[in-house]
Amino acid sequence: MRASTETVRLLTNYYAAMEANNPREFGSYYAENMTLTFGNSPEIKGRDNIISAFSDKLNEVVSLGHDLVNAWEEEGGIVFFESLGRWTLRGGEVIEIKAASKITIVDGKFVDQRIYVDNTPVFEAIEREKTGAI
Repeated sequence: MRASTETVRLLTNYYAAMEANNPREFGSYYAENMTLTFGNSPEIKGRDNIISAFSDKLNEVVSLGHDLVNAWEEEGGIVFFESLGRWTLRGGEVIEIKAASKITIVDGKFVDQRIYVDNTPVFEAIEREKTGAI
């Protein structure tokens, strides 16, 4: 079924904290033993490791905003959603990337997050900026 207003608000607030690159705030959504998987990449375990992984990437850009496109909610705190990520690079370029995610929420905290996305265009653009090959 469609995600509840409360769940959509939680995701919207979470992504606002991420766009502001506020690790303390976006990390407050994570359970201590949370797991994160980006596509085929190895699973990252633990709140601090996940905050560090996101912060490392967010520190390479001006911002990463997200628009929720669709969101569905199942029993057991399982939420599936589509989003449009908007990466604003240091040189001013904006790259939009579509993604699909599954988050499991228990007691208001993310215990598992799986993100299915191909960020290759973003990473290539960041690399071009670093090497001056723009």
